[in-house]
Amino acid sequence: MNRLSDPYTAGDSLAGVRAGLDRCLEHAADPEPLDTVTLDVSAWSVRDHIKHLFLADRHVLGWVVDALSRPNPEAREHLPHEIGVSLLAYGSIPRGRGPAPEFTLPDGLPSADVREGFEALRALAAGLEPQLAELDACRHTLPHHVLGHFTPAEWLRFLHLHHRHHEAIIRDILNA
Repeated sequence: MNRLSDPYTAGDSLAGVRAGLDRCLEHAADPEPLDTVTLDVSAWSVRDHIKHLFLADRHVLGWVVDALSRPNPEAREHLPHEIGVSLLAYGSIPRGRGPAPEFTLPDGLPSADVREGFEALRALAAGLEPQLAELDACRHTLPHHVLGHFTPAEWLRFLHLHHRHHEAIIRDILNA
């Protein structure tokens, strides 16, 4: 699912999110490399990347569950920006120093809370599996701070890509 011609579904995205959550739990279970930093790759440690993913996932998945519990609006009120549409279609987040929203900065969050939190997020994501049709049909939106407004299905696609993006950075940190 990396090219514009490849279709993707909420099920594909949810499977990708679940795989990303599992990889984060694997990283969190091996404490030795968590504090590894390779400044040529990233100013953040492996632990920081994992904490960032947790904070972003917790915010978005919580919103997805909430959005699905509310009546679906007649029409979508807001759209993603052109770059948001392109990013979701292309299937990759470019490397660089993009601005992370303040609430996703990894400062001060105990690692034990992150492991427990990822376990809870894994259960939350598994609970979305029977709601794939509702996810695809939901027209509620939540804004991304740069990319514009995404529906729950689009947010799942973004989270999947976000996990792949940070996993590649983590891999590069550990292989440097």
